[in-house]
Amino acid sequence: MYRDALVKEPGLSDRQAKALGYIPEHGSLTIQDFERLCPEVNRRSLQRDLRAMMDIGLLVLEEATNELVYRMREVG
Repeated sequence: MYRDALVKEPGLSDRQAKALGYIPEHGSLTIQDFERLCPEVNRRSLQRDLRAMMDIGLLVLEEATNELVYRMREVG
C-alpha cells in the first residue's frame, strides 16, 4: 500500500515511479538496474532522477562493495 502511494507521488516522472516500483520487489536498486529498466535513457539522467528522489527523502543511499545501492527510506 505504501509503495503504491509513493509511486503515485505528485511530481515524480515515469522513470522515477518505475525505480520506486522496482525497489520493494528486489530490495534495492543500483544504477545498473535502473539502466536496464530505462535502456533508452543515458546514465547521467538516471543519476539525476535518483538524486532528486534522495533530495525529497524517498530514497537513501548505501555503499556496498564498490557500488552505490539505493533503498527506500524507512517510514516510522
